[in-house]
Parts: sequence; structure tokens; C-alpha cells
Amino acid sequence: MKKVGRPHTYNTISDATQVAKALTEGVPSRKIKSLLGFTDHQLLAARKLLAENPDLMQETPFLVEIEPKSTEKTPKTPKAEKAEKPKPVRLTKIPVTHANLEPGKVHRFIITAAQDDTPKFEAFWTSLQTYARVMNASFITCGLTYQKGLFEDHAIDTATYDKDVSQYLQVERIQLTDDVLIICDANVLPTTANPLAGWQTANRGGHVIIPSTRVALESIGRMQGEEPKFAISTGCCTLPSYTPRAAGRKAMFHHTYGALLIEIDADGTMFPHHLLPDETGAFQHFDRFVDGETITVGNQIEALVVEPHVEQLDPAIAFATWGICTQTNEIVTDDCLAGYLRPKRQIVHDTLDFRRRNHHDIHDPHNMARIHATTNSNVESEVQEAAAFVNAITRDGCRTTIVQSNHDSALTKWLKNPDGMFDPENAYYWHRLNSVWHDAIRRREAGFNTVHEAFRLAGLDDHIDFVAAGESFLILDIEHGLHGDIGMNGSRGSPAQYRRFGRRTSTGHTHSPFIIDGAYGAGVAAMLLQAYNPGPTRWAHAYIMLYPNGKRGIVFMAADGRFQATGDVVSIQMAA
Repeated sequence: MKKVGRPHTYNTISDATQVAKALTEGVPSRKIKSLLGFTDHQLLAARKLLAENPDLMQETPFLVEIEPKSTEKTPKTPKAEKAEKPKPVRLTKIPVTHANLEPGKVHRFIITAAQDDTPKFEAFWTSLQTYARVMNASFITCGLTYQKGLFEDHAIDTATYDKDVSQYLQVERIQLTDDVLIICDANVLPTTANPLAGWQTANRGGHVIIPSTRVALESIGRMQGEEPKFAISTGCCTLPSYTPRAAGRKAMFHHTYGALLIEIDADGTMFPHHLLPDETGAFQHFDRFVDGETITVGNQIEALVVEPHVEQLDPAIAFATWGICTQTNEIVTDDCLAGYLRPKRQIVHDTLDFRRRNHHDIHDPHNMARIHATTNSNVESEVQEAAAFVNAITRDGCRTTIVQSNHDSALTKWLKNPDGMFDPENAYYWHRLNSVWHDAIRRREAGFNTVHEAFRLAGLDDHIDFVAAGESFLILDIEHGLHGDIGMNGSRGSPAQYRRFGRRTSTGHTHSPFIIDGAYGAGVAAMLLQAYNPGPTRWAHAYIMLYPNGKRGIVFMAADGRFQATGDVVSIQMAA
């Protein structure tokens, strides 16, 4: 229908004829008003007139031309088909290569990560190749891809790498042993803050090796009596290459050159060792210093961080670490870790265990009875034994430093508790130390420390340094004065807090070795099962080594005292 306008004068008959024509042509009533421009009153009047005069339906003085209504539907133009969206790459299975290592032999592997489209650190690469030849170690590189879209192929085997890196590239997971899995296909983003997140159980409780541009280590929970297991990231051999955004700039600060040496001893025990170079590409591993194609042996380390808990000391670990007999407190051999590494300084945490009157157990009658039956209840003798142990492990050329720790500080809490005066076994010692303390208060002696004074009275050698709780003790710009129990603003300490600390730290306290960014934590030399830690555990025998170039490593000890594969250690040293 085509609208031609309505009459300028009001004409009911004319209106009625137009409405009649529209109705005849099948125009719906609801559209007539809008087509003819009628008001509600006009339309109502026109329909009323048609009802009274049916003959008007046959008259034709129309002012509106009405097009006949078509009964055929106009065919719709078909829309062009949209191009099918690309589908993202999906995984359907994860292949695993089984190494099938020959049993009864020592096997070694050097593993590092490499980013695609990125040149390698040439000097470090040369040093790694040299060490791999000397150690008879298989070399493995694992690829990392970066800045690829959702629909692109992220497969590490189709990415482009340095030609030397490609020669050793492994793209499938490698099950070295039942206990050791290298996740070569992890493809962790270089900007990932915690490369170990989510991978700890990938080997069902066994060791897990994760290629990453960061170095990290975490002890995996296990049942008591089982060998410790670890999740470890490798570090990388390629230069930094990040997008200029916040994530890239933060990740670049934590970019770590490194590799992981894995030793599988003849009995299947695994020993991991990080190889971290300085700016020249040289690195030190134990007493061996590797610089390009040159290796020297017999090099000292700068410091060794240990946590003995003398009252709970593991005899096998003590003998393997210091060559000390725990029955006589005498050094009986120099064929031990300390004799091998010859540290210039050893940092001792939790020298005291103080379980004889520890505030956690003092109101537990059964535990106190057990302690009395197995050792004795004399606090003074425990302090004397701890001081004698520190004196004994101090070697020529090695300066020893005691860092006051939470177990040491339990002595101070005991002296503050008035129940000590009612303890017949220890009342004299309790009064004596409190008397010394009050004398220092009256003298207004600044810096008086109860724990240090107790050690001194117990016979601690004067040349042994003492760092009070919360004090700073820097070695090569790394903070060694914190035990790990004191956190920010008086809170409890934790690895997560120390990773955000303004300086790098080497601490103890957790009894579980860890590496998180610049924060390193030692394990213990004490027994792994004690009265207060039943059930699953992450404790391990481990120490922190500080090398003269400022790099650090963690040395792990098996239950029998081994800290490296020993099946062919003599031939390796001869080759070096």
C-alpha cells in the first residue's frame, strides 16, 4: 500500500471509503491509522459510518491507492558462509621415554633449559660441555616457547633454537628411573613466577625435574622412613629475551643461567646439583671450578650453612659431615664433607635443641619422662655438650659463627619462667643464669645476650662468633644472620616472606631445603623423625654452600652420609 496523504478537510464519508478500500484489500486494522494519518477519533467515526451504511463499501472515490497484498514470499538472499575458526592445539596423550638405565652403574646427566629464537650464553655453554665430558654425563636441553598465540603450535619440537642447543634437544618426558622424571615437555613460560607450581606430584611422589629460566627447589611430602624427594627447576643456557611489559621486566630480573647435574648412583640413589655460572660463564661445583675448557680441583668454598640440633644429631650424618664421633665428640677423620669442601666459614643454626626443658614439652609428663630416661634432664649439660660440639667441628682455616635460632632462644624463655626455681635438677643453673642476667641489667650492659653468655660459661671458644637473633651478618652480599623464624614486623618467618625480602638470604628453621628466587633454606643434620613431627614430612639432610663467586648450591646427604655418587668418584677425580 502506498500512502498519498489525507484530505485537508474533515470528511467522514471520504474517510469511510478509504477505510473500506483498505479493509477490502486485507490491510489489518492496526495499520490503517498509520497509513492514512488518521486520529483515533477519525478512524472510530469512519468505522461507525461503514457499519451504518454498508453500501459505501462498493463506492470508489478513493484518496488512497492500495497495492494488492502479495501472497508469495520474497526469497531471502542466502548469507555467505563464515570461514571456520581455527581450532586451538590440544593434547590427547603425553608420551614418556623410559631411559632403561643399566643397573649397578653410575649415570650422570646435565640438564638445562633453552628459549626458542634466543642465542645461548656462549661462555657458559662451553663450560657445561667441558664438565659433561669430564663427568661422562649425558647432555640434555629442554625447549621453552614464548609469546605464541592460542592457535599457534606451541610444540617445542617445531620451534627454532640455537643450532648447538638443537643437537641435544629432548621433546618428550624422560623417566630416568622410577624415582626420577624429567618433564622435558613442561614448556613453562619464562615469565612464570613459580616454575614448580602444580608439578610436585607429576611423578607420583618421586623426583621431578622442570626446565625453567628460574632456579627453584622444593621438598615433596612423603611418609616417615622414605627417602627425601624433590621438585627442582634447572635454570637456562640462553640469554634473556622478554617482551617490554610488566611480566617480562619482572621475569628478566629473576632470569637465571644454570643447569642441573643429576647423579644416579649404583644403588639408584639420586643426587641433584645446580651448576650456576658467574658473568664470565664459569661455575664451581664442590671443589671443582670450571671455566671454559679448564677445570681446577681442590678449591675451597666460602661458607657452609648447617643446622645440627646437637641433642638430636644423626650420628651417620655428623660423621659424614664433620668426621666426628658423637660418642666422644672428637674428629676422627678428615675424609668428610667439611674436609672435602674446606669452607672458609661455617654458619651454625639451632646449635641447641633444648628439648630437656623445652616450653612445648615441659607440661607433658610422659614426654618429659621419656627424655629423662633416654638422656637426662640437666639443662646445663645440654648447653655444655652443644658448646663442645661447636668447638670440635671448628677446623684450622675455618671460622665458625653461631646464629641464634628459635631452639637456642628457648633457653631464654625457660629463664623467664618462674617454674624453673622449683625444678630440683636445674634450679641452681636457672638461678645462676638469671643472676648473671640481672648483673648485666644493673651494669646497664648494652648488647648482653643470655644465650651467648650461657655458651661462653659452658666453655665455648672465644674465637667463635655469635650473631644474636635478628642481627645482620652479610657474606658476599647475602644475609646469613637470619635463622628464618623471625618474619617481617615481628611476624613468623616463612620462605614466602624471604623471597620478597630486599636482599638474598640463606636461612634454616624449616628443616626442609628450599630455593625460592633469592631465598635459600637448609635442611638439618639431626634425625628426621623426632617426637613432635609424626606423620608425613618434608625434612631432609641438606646444607647450603656459598661459593667465592657469590653463587650458591644445596648439598643433599643420603641416610648413609653420601653427598654425591660414589660408584666411580675416584676415577672422576683422576680424570679431572
